[in-house]
Amino acid sequence: MATEVNLQPAVILQQKPYRETSLLLEVFTRDHGIVSVLAKGVRKEKSKLAGLLQPFMLLNLSYLDKHELKTLTQAEFIEDFRLLRMGLYCGFYVNELLQKFLHKADPYPEIFMRYLLCLKALAAAEHIETSLRYFELDLLQAVGYGVELVHDFNCGGRVQNELRYNFVAGQGMTADASGQVSGKTLSLLAAQTPLSGAALHEAKYLLRKMLDLNLQGRPLKSREVLSKIIKYL
Repeated sequence: MATEVNLQPAVILQQKPYRETSLLLEVFTRDHGIVSVLAKGVRKEKSKLAGLLQPFMLLNLSYLDKHELKTLTQAEFIEDFRLLRMGLYCGFYVNELLQKFLHKADPYPEIFMRYLLCLKALAAAEHIETSLRYFELDLLQAVGYGVELVHDFNCGGRVQNELRYNFVAGQGMTADASGQVSGKTLSLLAAQTPLSGAALHEAKYLLRKMLDLNLQGRPLKSREVLSKIIKYL
């Protein structure tokens, strides 16, 4: 028996054509996680929904929930984050991270709200790198891959700002004279305060290492595109 989900806050992560007139959507909803939704007939010329069903728009969606593939019944506009240039490519990167790490149909309301904050920062083109690092950190924590950033695994004490540390899989942060990350950077990350200079570079290194460990060799297409764009800027 079909149930109907009404006016659920959601953002489309990905869309692709389905048959002649429809779209197949991957949608991140606030209360139901990532779901696949079929939007029938929206590619017809007279469709009023086609312009709404785009990534990076916050919508209220209603759909029939009968099978794994839901059927869209209504879409209402809430906000367009209007990502441009680098913000747009970073947005696709964030969307791909969600699809790689979140289990479909599992609710992640806190990550949904953190995702919206990240999109706002990308749209404003303010503190983009910092926003990405904290989104990555929150995502890893939400799916059980978080690390105690200010805890030294070897000695059991708190990390020291003047020391260097490395991330060791299965353990966490360990003191190492040749470590890639300073204790100060770890403290900033743990407090989610603004990052700049060396802290920004160290945070990027650390989060990439943590993400790659849990991606288990699965490539991120958006990361490859971003790397090429940054190379030629």
